Formats: sequence, structure tokens, C-alpha cells
Amino acid sequence: MKHIYLLPLLALVSACADSPADSLAKAEAAFAANDYSAAKIYLAAALGQEPNDSKMLLLHAKTLLALGDGEAAAGVLARLTKGQKPEPALARLMAEAELLRGRGQEVGAILTGLSDAEAERLRGLAAMQAKDLPAAATHFEAAAKAGGNGRAFADYARFRLLTGDVAGAQDMAAKAEKADPEGLDTLLVLAQIATQAGQYQQALAHYKTAEKLFPASLAALTGKAAILGELGQLDDMEAVIAQVSKRAPNDRDIIYLNARLAMARKQWTKVRDLVQNTKAEIPISDPLRLIYGEALLQLKQAELAISQVAPIAAQQPNNRAALSLLARSKFAAGDAQGALKTIQPVADSQQARPEELALAAKFAKASGDPAAASYLSRANQPAPRVLASDLAEGDAAIRKGNWAKAVVAYQRIIAATDGKNVLVLNNLAYALSMLGRHSEAIKYADLALKGAPDNASVLDTAGWVKFRSGNDLAESQRLLRLAAEKAPDNLTIRAHLAEALRAS
Repeated sequence: MKHIYLLPLLALVSACADSPADSLAKAEAAFAANDYSAAKIYLAAALGQEPNDSKMLLLHAKTLLALGDGEAAAGVLARLTKGQKPEPALARLMAEAELLRGRGQEVGAILTGLSDAEAERLRGLAAMQAKDLPAAATHFEAAAKAGGNGRAFADYARFRLLTGDVAGAQDMAAKAEKADPEGLDTLLVLAQIATQAGQYQQALAHYKTAEKLFPASLAALTGKAAILGELGQLDDMEAVIAQVSKRAPNDRDIIYLNARLAMARKQWTKVRDLVQNTKAEIPISDPLRLIYGEALLQLKQAELAISQVAPIAAQQPNNRAALSLLARSKFAAGDAQGALKTIQPVADSQQARPEELALAAKFAKASGDPAAASYLSRANQPAPRVLASDLAEGDAAIRKGNWAKAVVAYQRIIAATDGKNVLVLNNLAYALSMLGRHSEAIKYADLALKGAPDNASVLDTAGWVKFRSGNDLAESQRLLRLAAEKAPDNLTIRAHLAEALRAS
């Protein structure tokens, strides 16, 4: 892949040898192809020879905005306007630059007199930056009524998703897709909506398309990395993070992704070092804080873990993950009663999970509380509604291709039962195989096969996971033949058998 990093250098050498007109033509072609990094290089060469050319400066400003550099774009736009009231096209660009600079309060004055869809979109973003959600809704609605554009519809969809209006978000995203199906904002919001719905494969497809069409987009790459993490594809996630870290090593989203990856691999010292090296206060709502707290607890720094997690639990009293982590941290610090008090609201609910009840029993026993026996009994005999919820969650995840979520749900059922449910074992094996965890997949497929040796679906899964592992082609073909004999009309089984036979 080294040739990729040579491209900017080659572009620079080429640009230096061109006339200003040639460099501008190449910059325009690169911009049209969404290759903003190359466009920036060609424009730098052209402007080096003709620094006051207005056409070059305008394209330079647009390129910098596309790269997310509001500071530099504002400087270029100032050269274009020369202190005069900007024409509408420049005013919109100036407003976008101010938003990127975190100066949304300047947008209203810049856009005075403009009421088109793009101006209303920018006002909506400024209102969001000021956390004035009613005003943001008004401006986005005005943008939509003005005819909208791909970016306006996409931003309105993102706003509706933020406020919990999933149906409204889907409606606006559909309009964005119709207006600009290959727009970056369209693709990103479609991926965001799919992610929230647990449709990770669909989200990944949108991010991959965005990456292909907009190679300079950090949002496309970070989104792709996050989804790969959700799917349990840690090696692929690491490769994407390495790619994007070279471009923005101090970006908070990239630090979070690196920390998530390290957490998944239980590299607790690395998690701690990543967060500490940010040298910035972590907002209470930032998910990075929970990851950091877990790392501190695992590194036997319980008091520090408490200081990180307690503010989250206070601000979000229904955050079960935060309450559990805070309780475990208090117990590790020697405060069993405090740990029990923290976990009790979770453990006393009807939706308490076996692992939460087990924690409550442990803390109650250590503090001499008679409720320990009750918690332990409930932990050993999980409520049917909890198991039903896990089963429904796993089955829904299987249908959506969210293999990592399915694995978590089915593993919880196995941990809370005798682990002999054939359906659960079968589906867990399939999900593990789709995540590339082949040895585990074979283990559970064999257990399912032991429980139902004549079931066509179980035979199919056992044969298919062995085929995907690449270790036992003959056995996979045998099992798939048996599955096809028992269910000759099943198209999926026939397809699996055909693929296995082609392999030999």
C-alpha cells in the first residue's frame, strides 16, 4: 500500500512543473472526483504563481471546507471579500467556515437576507451548535419546505435522529437519497440510521461507498472502523484505524476507536495511556469515559475508576453499564455496602440480568446483608422474560446480519441455562462463523448436532461452518449432503452444498 502515500508527493512534483492554468485544471478535475487532498496541492502550486486569482481562491476555499479546515477557508474567503458584504454564494461558504470553527453565533449575521434551502440548513446547524433545538427544527423545516437539497435533507434527518424521531429521520434520509444518492452527507446519515437500527452490514456498505467516493472523508473511515468493531472484525478495524490515525492522530473519535479496540483485546494499559495522552477533560457524556474507567479498574486503580464513573452514574441514573462499573469499582476499593447500594436499583428490577444479580449477591454477602440469598437464587434461575428478551434480541440480530450482537445475546442464554438449547447453539455457531471465529463456531455446531443429529438446519450449519473454516472439506460436504437429503427444497442448503462441492 506504500504507493498510496506517494500520491501527494507525485502530485506536488507534477504541480510544480505545470503552468497556473494547468494546475487549476488538474485541481478542478481532482475536486470533481472528490480527491480534495490532491486538489489542495494543485491549487497551492497555482496560487503560488497567481496568488490573487479569484477563481483559484474560490476553489481553494471550497476545497478547504470539504477537508474540514474552517480556519484556513475563512482566511481565503476574507481575501475574496476584502472586507465587503459578500455575495450570496460567498456568504454561504463563509457561514460554513464559521460553523467549522465553532463560531455558529456568526452565521445569522452572515446570512442576513438569504432564505433559500442552503441558508436555512446552515442556520439549523448553527442552532444545533448553540443547543437551541427548537430553533434548529424551525430552520431545518424551512430548508425542507424551500425545496431542500441533499445536504439539507441529510442534516434534517440527523437532527430528527438526535431527537428520537426515527421515522422522521428515515423520511428525510429517503429524500436526501433521492436528491443526492451519492452525496457524502446522504451516505453518512443512511449509515447512521442503519447503525441505530442494528443493521450493521447495511451501515458498513454505506460507509464503504462513502469511503470509495470520498477518500478524504475522516467520517467515512471512522464510521467504517466503528462498525467493524461492532461486528467483531477487530483486525479489519485495526487496519482502518491505522489508516486514519496517520491523517488525524489527535482526533477524539480516533482515540475512542483505538481505546475500544484495545478494550476488546483487554489491553488495559494501552487504554489508559491512550486516554491520558489526550491531555483534555473527558465530557461526562463521552463513551470514552466508561472505557477509561474499566481500564483503571482492571489496572487495580479503583479510586480513580470511581472518580471517572461516578459523574456518569449521577447524570444518567438509568445507565446500567455505568452503575455496574461503579459498583464493581467501589467493591474493589473496599466499600461493599456502597457497591450494594449502587447496584440495587438494577438488581431489584424485573429486568435484572443474571450477571447483575450475581454482583448484587456478592456485594450483599460481603456486607452481611440478608438479601444475598435472594439475589443468588434469582441469578441461578433467571426470569423467563429475561431469557425471552435475549432470544428475541439474538434472533432479530441474526436476521439483520448483526453477528456480534447475536453472539452476545446467545452466549448470555447459554450462560444462564444448561447450555443445551439446540436452536441457540445452532444460531450461535452460525453467527460466530460469520465473524470468522471458526474454532468456536465448530464447537457450538457440534454441540447442536449432538442434540439434534437429524435436523436439516442443524446439519446445514454444522457443514457450513466447517466449510468456512477451510479445515475439513470432506466432512462439510458429507453434512451438507445429509442436510440436502432431509430438506431437498431448501434453497439455502442447496446453495451451501453447491459451493462446498465446487471447492473440490
